[in-house]
Amino acid sequence: MRIVGKNIARFFAKPEQSLLVDVIKLNNRNKNISLDKARDVIDGKLLEPKLAELGTTSVQIERKLKEQFPAAKKEIENIFLNLNSVAGISARPKGSVSIITKLEREFLHGAPIKSFDDAYKIVRDGIGDRILLKPLPELSSKEIKKMLQEFKLDGRELSKKEMQILEKYVYNHPMSKDEMRMGFPIFEKFSRPLIEKQTQQAVDYISLGIIKDRMNKGLSIAEIKEKGLLSEELLQKLQTEDIKPINFSLINNYRGEFGLPTFTNGQLQQIERAAGGNITIISRPDVLDFDKYPKEYLDKMKKCIRQSGYRTCQGNIVHQNGANGECQFRDIFTNNFAEYEHIAYDLRMGKNTLGPLFDDYKKEISKLSDAKYEKYTEYLQQCYNYYNRKSLGLPAKKPSLPKGFNKILSEDNMKKLHDANELRLKDLGKNFTQHFEDVA
Repeated sequence: MRIVGKNIARFFAKPEQSLLVDVIKLNNRNKNISLDKARDVIDGKLLEPKLAELGTTSVQIERKLKEQFPAAKKEIENIFLNLNSVAGISARPKGSVSIITKLEREFLHGAPIKSFDDAYKIVRDGIGDRILLKPLPELSSKEIKKMLQEFKLDGRELSKKEMQILEKYVYNHPMSKDEMRMGFPIFEKFSRPLIEKQTQQAVDYISLGIIKDRMNKGLSIAEIKEKGLLSEELLQKLQTEDIKPINFSLINNYRGEFGLPTFTNGQLQQIERAAGGNITIISRPDVLDFDKYPKEYLDKMKKCIRQSGYRTCQGNIVHQNGANGECQFRDIFTNNFAEYEHIAYDLRMGKNTLGPLFDDYKKEISKLSDAKYEKYTEYLQQCYNYYNRKSLGLPAKKPSLPKGFNKILSEDNMKKLHDANELRLKDLGKNFTQHFEDVA
């Protein structure tokens, strides 16, 4: 192999996915980093030799994550896999191509990367875990009727108009935007018991894991009781079960404007109490509670609202072996849709790592004006809400692609493209080995 440009070569980490690296430095396990934004960036882009330096570091981080992965995966499985509400867990270490994308973006935005440790800390989602939650049984018409009859809004009976709009929401009848804005805050509170029924067990073991981690650092049972960090029921579990520690530092409770959260704010308060306030939680309060919060707080919480309706509760954790990880909680229906929903967003943001099967889809997305793209993301949000409703056992009607959009942009077609591409990549990977190629 001929190495050009001061030892720079292209490293293929996966089929069709490559990055520049310094081969000599990589082979010698040299982890020194030398970056200076003032000298290494032209027209907003990192110069090729320095890009190779980040590429080398990215491969080194990937290798470290792969070494840490088995123990980190086992840690999460020990906490969540045997819970009755959990359908399964998927986990994987982040690849070098994704890592360099993150490092380059952060460096260009001013993050100091002067050492391997600096770079490693930036990759907070180095090991990705997804805890997939089981759907609730489908509610019967009798059960829904009873829930509506017994529902009170913050302790009071609903007015006739409020009940009419809530029934529209619950039964998934067509509504105008004004009706949605009026009805959603009520529907959000109506749905809270269903959300908590699906996710409470996971929330309880997050709380227990956080407490166990704090106990390993000196917190006593007496302090837990004195400060009321756990309910009596969870305190009993702590003292009788083999609780495993978990170290959360940040939780983002993502959802769309008219989407329900994965964890309710009451559940997040439970987690925050267990953490003793030593955790950052980003979650929009229930809409009806907005007047309780200052504007600057609500502006900060807007970070968790996603235009496409993207829905998950995810937390940054530090595994017991030091690995940085991201732990996501999703119901299985939402998770399946999320596997391919992000395609449109990635393309809109300039990420072009998709294979040739997506060429026609790319062309259609690129043609959309900002106004049409906004309408398209409303459709994606409706799809997220559809799968969420199914997961909670509520009546659900699958949304149709709005008129005027090419059918290639439909959710059904996105799934077909994603599934076909997964098979294609699997076939390409059968005889693939990581390798270097000359830089042209």
